[in-house]
Amino acid sequence: MLKTISPLISPELLKVLAEMGHGMRLFFPMPTSPRTAWDRRLFAQMV
Repeated sequence: MLKTISPLISPELLKVLAEMGHGMRLFFPMPTSPRTAWDRRLFAQMV
């Protein structure tokens, strides 16, 4: 049991985090922010 991990983090997200290598980035977009060209450029760099 992981006692210090928030129960809001899904098992799928924990799996992705465990499989990530060094230098990989995880992008959490803000659901309330408007989509802008800046958001699209940032996402394109991370894919």
